Formats: sequence, structure tokens, C-alpha cells
Amino acid sequence: MTARLAVPRHLRRRLRPQNEEAARALASELGLPPAAARALAARGFDRSGAARAFLFPSPDQLHDPFALAGLPEAVERLASTARRGGRVVVFGDYDCDGVGALAILSTVLGRLGADARAFIPHRVADGYGLRSATLARAMDEHDPEGIVTVDCGITAVEPVAEATRRGAYVVITDHHLPKAALPDGAVLVDPKLPGCPYPYKELCGAGLAWKLAEALMRVAGEEAGLSPGTQRSWLASFAKLAALSTVADVVPLTGENRVLVAWGLAGLADPRAPGLVALLRRAGIPRGRGPTAREVAFRVAPRLNAAGRVDHARRALELLTTTDRARAERLAEELEAANEERRAMQDRLVADVLSRLERDFDPGQAVVVEAGDAGDVWHRGVLGLAASKVAERVRRPVLLFSREGDVLSGSGRTFGTTPLYERVAPVVSRFTKEFGGHAAALGITLPASAWREFRERLACAFAEARDDAEWETEVLADTEARPEELTEELARALARFEPHGPENPRAVLRLRGLSWDGRGRPVGERGLRTTFTSGPSRLDAIGWTLAEMEAGDRPPVVDVHAHLGIDGWTGRPTLDVVDVSAAAP
Repeated sequence: MTARLAVPRHLRRRLRPQNEEAARALASELGLPPAAARALAARGFDRSGAARAFLFPSPDQLHDPFALAGLPEAVERLASTARRGGRVVVFGDYDCDGVGALAILSTVLGRLGADARAFIPHRVADGYGLRSATLARAMDEHDPEGIVTVDCGITAVEPVAEATRRGAYVVITDHHLPKAALPDGAVLVDPKLPGCPYPYKELCGAGLAWKLAEALMRVAGEEAGLSPGTQRSWLASFAKLAALSTVADVVPLTGENRVLVAWGLAGLADPRAPGLVALLRRAGIPRGRGPTAREVAFRVAPRLNAAGRVDHARRALELLTTTDRARAERLAEELEAANEERRAMQDRLVADVLSRLERDFDPGQAVVVEAGDAGDVWHRGVLGLAASKVAERVRRPVLLFSREGDVLSGSGRTFGTTPLYERVAPVVSRFTKEFGGHAAALGITLPASAWREFRERLACAFAEARDDAEWETEVLADTEARPEELTEELARALARFEPHGPENPRAVLRLRGLSWDGRGRPVGERGLRTTFTSGPSRLDAIGWTLAEMEAGDRPPVVDVHAHLGIDGWTGRPTLDVVDVSAAAP
């Protein structure tokens, strides 16, 4: 990395407020190690009922789907069509969330008797979402009586109007933020709609599709010949897809998302669907245990997403729905090749952007906005992934655009806590209506003629709102622990905090005043397997970036922030180091 790109890392260490009284009660009532109880109480689970529900997520914790505004009418229309064997287009998105949602909803509608036709737009040829031209093609090809969207549509005012003019009813299921103007004449199901009473707002597209499938089963399942037991079995199968999609879409792993993910990942220990069997094997997940959320995020989801990034997502959808084992193996092999291609494309684009920034990046700028001509390097399918990688390097929000003729298609990723959509929306809305997203990510389609002014205005907007505290890396400890507390019992209790993800990270323990000789065995490119000591206690540890610290700079007495787990090689409790610093006086 050149000096120009060596953006300093600002670190803030903080301990969550502790609730010792609640922690003692949790340890007593739930039989938890005291350190685990302190961590739970610090995260706000200070009553035994809430803590037990967190530690043991169960489907019976899910909310009634009919509390979603618009869902009763959506069920009525779709169930009526299914009873008559009518045709419904299920219109989705090309990412893992959209494909999972499509698989869930098209399957349940088909089982209930509908002629369900899944439709996925092409990322490059069609663009994101329910667009007029794409919708017209779907209606021309399938001539449906109804259209139901998954993971998109809440901003599609004009396309919905055109569909209703052509005589089709429209049901929108989406989880993205709505704008002021809503589609008229459609049934809208989005927990983020103003006034929606649903108690949980963070479902992804597939999570919302699962809720709709549950409601449809309740209303029309038995009439379609599905016994209550069969319905439960189907919903458990759909939970596996919802779990993959929820993790892939990087939504908070709290509340209902936590329940669906825990349920679905447990079910993936023994998948029945040939596509899931083939997919998990390619991802290196051993049969007999469900993948962790981290394994889904870094191994499973990229393979499902790859099809829509480099070509068409229909292969991913077919993989999730096929009942043919041989076909599933072929599709999994194709997705493996697509993922390798995606990785190479992403690496080329990241290298190209960093090469530019090495020449002209200004550490004083508050956002990075770059564009390139579409082709092998600036491929639209990997813009978001590349933006995320560049953001990690320069420690700033990043927007990257691919130029095709007179159109720019872009993806943005935030850094730290900068609310990306909130910062970008007031600027981009001056130039286009085609944008959407949330605090962490967004997508934009922009006239190429607006590029220069858009870029300048965006830079000004970010400069005016600049808050360097948003870019600080926070090491947030759940509790302070003593060396003698680092037992196998504590490690297994903390493992109950899984599945981990946004708003539910792995528990971090703070240990003070440990002795360290600075020695260790190299692991990977930057890691070190080492030992800390405190009196008679020897603490095994691995730090994946510890080798970056020069041997002469390693303090003899340190404060350590770390996760605690069971080492897969030694079977002993081992610290997974997050941060090491000279011991505070």
C-alpha cells in the first residue's frame, strides 16, 4: 500500500455498561457461567425470559404473519388464484435474497395449485427491480392474471400502474425503504411502510416470502391436500432457504431473523433437497452439521450470488428447486465456475480502482466516487463487492459506476456508521428516480450526462456532513473476564449466542494485565498462534493479524480483547484475539 492509501485506523475501545445484579440472577436462574451471564445482561437480556428466548430461539417465537399490513388481502388474492389453477408471475431479484424468496413463494403457490411462473430479470440487460420494460416482457411471455413481487417493487409506481392497466392484479412484497410515492392499485406488504403494525421490521425478502408462505399454508393448505404435518415440513424446508438469504442480505440477526436463521441452519445439517446437498458439499460444509452464519456468508452465499453476477440467476433458482440429483450436481458445478469467474472479475476491478486512488486519493475526502467503461474490468455484477473491498482499504464510503452508452449503473457501500442512503438520496434524487438502498448499501442508475455534477455535489454533501467518528473502529467488550473464567463451559455457553451477524456479533471478552513474551508460531499470512499468561494461568490464543506487529513493538504486559471458543485442533478453550494493546495503568 502506498503512503497515499495508508489511511490511519482510529480505534476506540469500550466496555458495554454492566448490570451485575441482573447478571447474578441470570447465572442462578439459567445455570450460566457468570461471564456469560454478564455478557447477556450487558446486551440488554437482563430478564430470564428474554435471555432464555435469545439462547434458545424457536419457531414458536415468530409473530403472526397476518399482523403485516396488506398481507391478509395478498393471501386472499393469491389463494383464490391458486384454487382455480390460475397463473401468477413471481417476480424477483437476482441476488441470493431474491432467488431464495422466489424459490419459497413459487414453490408454495405451485403446491397450492397455482400455475406459478418465476421470473428473474437479468442484472445487466434488465437492471434491478420491477421496471416497465422488464415487466412488460414478463406479462407478454406468461400472460398472468396476477403478479407478486419478492424483494423488490415498493418504489415501482409506473410499472405497477401499467400492469393494472393491462388487467393484472399486483401484490408487492418488499423489505426496502419506501419513498413518498407508493404504487397505486397494488397490495403492498412491507414492514417498513408507515403505519404497518408488524412488530419486527428487519425481515429480508426471503424472510417476508416465508411469512407469506406460512399464511398461505394456513388459509389454503388443507384444501390443497396438505396435512398440518406436511405444512410444517414444507415450512421447515423453506426456513433453510430463508436462513441462507437472511445471512446473505446482511440484515440484523435479531428477533425473527435470528429465529429463522437458527432454525434453517440447524436443518441444513441434513438437507434433503438435491440442490442444497450439492451446494453445501461444494462449499466444504461437512454433512451432519449445519453451517455457521459465517460459513454461509463467505462460502455458500457467494456461490448462489455468482450466477446473477456473471450471467443469469436462473441457474441458482433451478439449483434451489430441482428434485433431480444429477441436474443439481451439474448446476452446482456451473455455479462453482461462475464463482471463480466472479472472484477474478472482482479482483481486477479492485486493482483498477486502487491504482487510480494511489495517484489521486486525498485522505481529506469524505467519499470515493469512481466510474469506468463497462467491460471485463468494470463489470456491473461486481461493483458492490469491489466497492466494499475498496471501502475497507481507504476507510471511506465508496460508490463505483459502470458506464454503458449514456447510462451509468452504480453500487455503493458504506464504511463505519456513515448512513449511506441518507447522505446520497438528497443528491441523487436531483438527477434520477432510479435508486434505492439502505444505510449500508445502495444502487443507482444515472444519466451519464449528469456524472460530473453528481460527483461534485455528492462530494460537497459528504464534506458538509463529515463526522470522522463515523469511521472509527470500535472494539466493544461485552464484559471483563478473569483468566480462571476461560473454561470450556464458558466457551460453550457463549456459542449459544450464535448465529452471529449484524447487531449480534460474537461476544468479546476484555482481559487486563496479561503477560506476553511476544513469541508465537506463524499462522496464515498475518496470523500468530501464541500464549498469554497470568500467574499460573496459561491462555492459548490465535490472532489473525498479530504478526503485523513488529516483535520489538509487542508489549510485555497487555490488555486483550478476544472471543473465546474451542480450538478445532487442540479441543481446548482458545482466545481468538480481536485487539492487543499495552496494559492500561
